[in-house]
Amino acid sequence: MSLKRIKEDLMELGKYGRDKPRRIETYEDLDSEKGITRPTGTEANKKARDYVVSEMKEAGLEVKIDKVGNIFGIKKGTKPDKKSIMVGSHVDSVLNGGMFDGPLGVMSAVEAVRRINEEGYEHERNIEVVVYTSEEGSAFPIGLLGSSVLIGELDVEEALKTKNEEGETLEEALEKMGYKGDYEKDLDEVEYALEMHVEQGPVLEDKEIPVGIVENITGITWVLSTIKGAEDHAGTTPMNMRKDALVGAADIVTYVNKRAKDLVEEHEGSTVGTVGKLNVHPNGTNIVPGKVEIGIDIRDVVKDNMNTLVEDTIEKIESLVEKYDLEVETEIPIEHTPIDLSDEVVDTIEESAEEIDIKTLRMDSGAGHDSQNIAEKVKTGMIFVPSVDGISHSPMEWTEWDDIEKGTKVITQAVKNLANK
Repeated sequence: MSLKRIKEDLMELGKYGRDKPRRIETYEDLDSEKGITRPTGTEANKKARDYVVSEMKEAGLEVKIDKVGNIFGIKKGTKPDKKSIMVGSHVDSVLNGGMFDGPLGVMSAVEAVRRINEEGYEHERNIEVVVYTSEEGSAFPIGLLGSSVLIGELDVEEALKTKNEEGETLEEALEKMGYKGDYEKDLDEVEYALEMHVEQGPVLEDKEIPVGIVENITGITWVLSTIKGAEDHAGTTPMNMRKDALVGAADIVTYVNKRAKDLVEEHEGSTVGTVGKLNVHPNGTNIVPGKVEIGIDIRDVVKDNMNTLVEDTIEKIESLVEKYDLEVETEIPIEHTPIDLSDEVVDTIEESAEEIDIKTLRMDSGAGHDSQNIAEKVKTGMIFVPSVDGISHSPMEWTEWDDIEKGTKVITQAVKNLANK
């Protein structure tokens, strides 16, 4: 019955933001071209929020909304003066993404409360189910926005003034959806935080282990650069008189790939570097490119390794000035430090899984999550469940229902144990 309930939740949420809304029950039902687009502020995002709030209330939670739209569903404990436990994730999506990234963490938290209610389990701490605003940054260009406000890294007013591509501010979007509240959450009143998430990688599936326990979350730095040369005729401009911005950008693409591989070999680490964005101007076959905008994503769980690749990449970009007679402008709009999760919470998750005889694996997270922000202020842990073929941020994102049930059992047991610690 319990698996059927969370399955229904995730299939229902999986309708919102899908072109031609439909419920997906099996991997074979997926369409490789039609995923979920549910950025913060959209009608689909509102519907997803409305659904979660209705299920929170049905589970007896008191719902509160803060100034940037973070949602909190509160279940009182027997000793509400003790610091609480916070558990949840997000419901916004990347463009054309999958149905589990975010919603699984939210609905498994709601389901944990339902099961605790049904058991009549007495817990001392308040249990707070949270939905973080704009984790993905797919509408408003700040990833982990809601949690960044919670930890004080991002000012509320600055967050509300942030604009999407249509020029709409976050404040306007929240008001339109009916999710601009006035609740002020103080993380000093929270003892523990948990989040369940799909792995977004192949490790658990490869090892046939149903639950991962995250020990570290990767740091993320974005390096954005504009490389300027000169537009010229492709037929009449001699090769030795060109200022080809794309030739310079090509150097950066190959450099980032090679330098990241070298760092992995040097340190036996997990450094990754990706050039995921190239905007070529004017983008005509018979025109020498005059400008290229390049976006580089650099990650590692070891801060020094990540910083080395960032610094070396910027130095390489600056070398284009002399090498190709180009102009360059570089900025770092996103910089999240790698973080270790709480040993106490990690151990508790492992003990909880052992109590219910579910096999686990301790591992790193190569993706960023709100938990890495929350971990700066609160003792935090994360649970992963396997991703089929390691795929995420894609319409083909999938996790088997049996693995979802095992993960939900573990997080429920961990919530119970932490709530009475």
